[in-house]
Amino acid sequence: MRSISPDHDVGQCIRGFKLLANIPWDSVDDVIIPFIISEKFHWFLVVFRIKLRCLHVYDSMKGGSVHTKKVNEVVGKLATMIPLFFTSTGFYGKKLDLFANKLPKYVHKSQSDPLDIKHMMNAP
Repeated sequence: MRSISPDHDVGQCIRGFKLLANIPWDSVDDVIIPFIISEKFHWFLVVFRIKLRCLHVYDSMKGGSVHTKKVNEVVGKLATMIPLFFTSTGFYGKKLDLFANKLPKYVHKSQSDPLDIKHMMNAP
């Protein structure tokens, strides 16, 4: 937990610093995160839908146990890391509509629980 701080690069991105758009995550509904698997020089896309507490994974090379394992490993780390940074940066205090509207994905979960992951089919 010591490495999870608001001053870390990820924490600064969540708060709207170090981005070209300079928009904090508490003012948007979706965050688009591109990833590359450097060994295969293959890109895949993760769309974080904040109100659904879900990472939607778009991968055109879905299939194959080695590739799928690598993608799941990367996305799994992200699913664990984002809620911890949200807690560290005070995100939940700024995005009150997540709890005030009693969104089903937030009602019975701890703020530090990992995000859901959904692999989208038929990615181009």
